[in-house]
Amino acid sequence: MTRRRWWWALVACLSLVLALGACDNSEHTRIGACRIRPGSACAGNFMEGARLPESQLYDVDLSHADLTRVDLAHSDLGGALLARARLVGTKLAGTNLSYADLTGADLSRADIHGANLTGADLTGARVTAEQLASAHLCRTVAPDGTVAEPDC
Repeated sequence: MTRRRWWWALVACLSLVLALGACDNSEHTRIGACRIRPGSACAGNFMEGARLPESQLYDVDLSHADLTRVDLAHSDLGGALLARARLVGTKLAGTNLSYADLTGADLSRADIHGANLTGADLTGARVTAEQLASAHLCRTVAPDGTVAEPDC
């Protein structure tokens, strides 16, 4: 193989490796020891201030995690475990939180406008009536244990 062909073959190979790596950076996204992807086990992880809008995090375990001021707007957290998580000032506008476990979670000053809380459990959570009024409720367990919109 001539030197010129060898050079172009090397350039082509490196370009392919870089392109393939860029196509799937979600597999490499980490915050602390937690890999950010659906179904991850990130209980107790410290993620304060992270920017994760439009993330696919369904079925993730973020119980007891610190998600203070994290941007999760328009993400999919359906079925997520967020029990006792700290979500103070977190951006959850338009986020799918259907069937999420938010028992005892602190949602103080969190933006949940337009969030889907269908079937979510908010028993003992710190969240105001004003916040809940801006979200989509359907068979949602409220902080006091009552079921909001049971016939939706």
